[in-house]
This record gives sequence, C-alpha cells and structure tokens, in this order.
Amino acid sequence: MFDLRHARVHGLAPMTATPLRPIHYLGNKSRHLRPIVSTVLGLAAPGTSVIDLFAGTGVVSRELAKARQVTSVDVQAYSATLAQALCSPRKYDARERTQIVERARNWLDALPSEVSALLDYESMVTDGANTEPSLFVLLTEEGSLTRTNATDPALSSAKADALAALTTAGAVITSYYGGVYFSYRQALEIDALMAAIGHSHATPAEATAVAALLGVASDTVSTVGSHFAQPTRLRARTGEPKVSSIVKTIRARSASVLVSYELWLRRYAALDPTKFACSTVTSDFRAVLGTIGDDVGAIYADPPYTRDHYSRFYHVLETIAVGDDPGVTTAPGSDQASRGLYRLSRHQSPFSIRSQVASAFNVLFESAGQRAIPLVLSYSPQGSGTRARPETRLMTIDRIAAAARARFSEVYVVPIDTSVHSRFNRTDLHGETPDDAEVLIVARP
Repeated sequence: MFDLRHARVHGLAPMTATPLRPIHYLGNKSRHLRPIVSTVLGLAAPGTSVIDLFAGTGVVSRELAKARQVTSVDVQAYSATLAQALCSPRKYDARERTQIVERARNWLDALPSEVSALLDYESMVTDGANTEPSLFVLLTEEGSLTRTNATDPALSSAKADALAALTTAGAVITSYYGGVYFSYRQALEIDALMAAIGHSHATPAEATAVAALLGVASDTVSTVGSHFAQPTRLRARTGEPKVSSIVKTIRARSASVLVSYELWLRRYAALDPTKFACSTVTSDFRAVLGTIGDDVGAIYADPPYTRDHYSRFYHVLETIAVGDDPGVTTAPGSDQASRGLYRLSRHQSPFSIRSQVASAFNVLFESAGQRAIPLVLSYSPQGSGTRARPETRLMTIDRIAAAARARFSEVYVVPIDTSVHSRFNRTDLHGETPDDAEVLIVARP
C-alpha cells in the first residue's frame, strides 16, 4: 500500500480539466484536489462512502463524488447550494436562460417610479466623481437603506423615497447591500433574478439557478478580494478620497449582473454530473459526527485556520442562498447598522475562537476515532506573523497532530507543495508564507 509517511504530495499535477471555482473563496482547494482526493480515497475501504466536512465551495465534494458517494457538510447554506450544483448541475439551454433574464427585466420594469430616485442619485455622484469624489465615497459608506441620516440630504431623500417600494417588492439585496457592496443597479438585478427564478426562504429555487447567482454576486462585488468581510475603504487615513480605489470601484460597478448570470448558467451547463450521488447537509459538524453511519469509509475535514469567521466573509452570499430577510447587526454602542452589514444570526466557528479551538479538534478526532474512521485534515502551518497578528494560526501542526495521536494509532503529516491561499491584499495582515503553506494530517485507526 502507498505509504503516506514517506510521501510528499505534489499539488500541481495536471487535472483532466480545470475545475470550476464557483465563488471567490479564502483557502480555496481547487489547486489541491488531486492530493486531497487521492489521499482520502486511498484510506476509504472499497464500496464505502466519504464525508466532506466543512465543504465550503463544494469543489472537493465534486471530485470525491466522481469515485464515491459523498455527504457534503457545512453549516453555511451557500455550501449546500454550490455542492448540489457542482455535482448535479441542471443544464439550462439558451431558451431557458433567455426566459429567466426576460422575467428579471419585467420585474425591474414593474418597480414603482420611486425606486428610480436611487438610480438617479447614483448616476449623478458616479458621473461627478472626477470633480466631487467625496459624494461617491459617501454613497459607498452610507448607501444601505438600513442606515438613516445620511450625510448628504439628497441621498437621505432618495433612500426615503425608495424604501417602501423596495420593501413591498421584497428587494432585500438592494435594501441592505445596494450602494455599499454593489451598485444599486447591480443589487436590483440580483433581486430581479431571485424573483425570476422564484427563489425565497419559503420556496427555494433549483440549486443551479441559485449557484449561478452566487457566482455572479462573488464576481460583481466591488471589494478587495471579492469577499464581503467589509466594504472597500475609499478614504485614506487623512479622510481624503483615494482616487485610484474610486476608479476601480466605479469600473466594478459598471458590470451587468444579467449578462454575467447567463455566463454562469452556461458554465454549469458545461459540467458533467458526478458518477456517484452527493447528498448535502447544512448543519454544525458536531451534530453530523454524532450520526455517522456504518457505510462511511473516510472523512475529509477542512476547518477554518484563523480567527476570521467565514460567516463574516460570505454573509451576503448566505443571504442570497437562504433567500431570507436576516436583518443586520448594529455597530458597537450605536443603533446604526454595522459597517459590514452582517446578518443578525451569524455562525461563529469554534475553530476560529482561541478558547474553543482545542476542544473542537478533540471532538472531531474523538468522533472519528471512536468509529474507527480514517480522517484526512487540511491545515496550514504557523507563519511568521505580523505586527497586527503575530500568531497566524490558532493551533500549531504539532498540537493538532498530538491531539490526533491520542485517538488514532497512526498519524502522518503530509506536506502539499507550493500552496498559496486566496486572501485579502492587506500587507499588514500577511506574514511570510512558510515553506509548506498547506499540509494534510492523515489519521488512521
């Protein structure tokens, strides 16, 4: 049998095709699919199924489901949507794509005239950004309709005019995130597409139609790194507008959501379904580990590595996937909406909390070890850190491996070469990349 103790897994071996990356994602595993999948399948007994724990974008679930039945698990609803679309994509043809976009346009045309006040205001400050950039900056800071008393009275008036109409139309994305993460036009088009595919919390739409919309939102958002942790800051520390950042933001906000949506539907239509079934579970990992069946031959786990909660980075995508009206958190000591406009109910992973991370790993190892199920864990070693974050990981590889050895008979640490994670372009948060920026911790009963 292939001896993992003496192997060095290389992550750059060519795949048969470039995997579809459904959203921009921190710690994305698309470049490491071959070593991850080969390691997991090498441990699972023939005929058994596998669990993809903390499935994220679902790209690992898709690759595993080409060879085994898979249960794709994540506490975030967007993960299940993406995994379903990647493993069992619906192939929307040209006629169906055109019909969806046409329904979205009809929804937009039916909006009351009061909504045009937002679009008119946005056009005015965007066109005038060369001479009066501060108004455009204010739009990105105060554009959400959840925020009252905007600095510019004209913006306050436009939001007040549109609020009732948007509420009646159920335009949650525009009401919460328009002007901040997207232009008002882009946010309205996202709301229009949700209406066109009939997606809501009460009546979820077909997964591929929603997954395509998640891809659009991830591509369209005008932030550094295409994530939703916080809106782009368009002011320097002095308070002056940052012209280059404003130009980039305006360019990003010119993209058409409707055009991008058709492109994403075509991308999913080009995928073949996986050979084996992939079922999805939206739940905390502890609940799932307590109900593992006898048919499970291996578990792949990719928990968070840092203090950064994934629910903070992808809360807007979660709102689209769930199709609900989540409300937004308020800023500390204020009754105004938080800058990031986070969902009121937001999952906090124990793997991202220093006081809970060791216990979380113990639960993971104990649950798999008691059932004699092999476990493959992705993790990244401690980097050199920065002034802002001297410790880049909450647990060292040695501590994790020691915890695993308390419950498994054999534990190996297998480096993956040339690993580079998606991350923000913030040099104050980046330490030096260690020689082995990703490892697989392999635990055998």
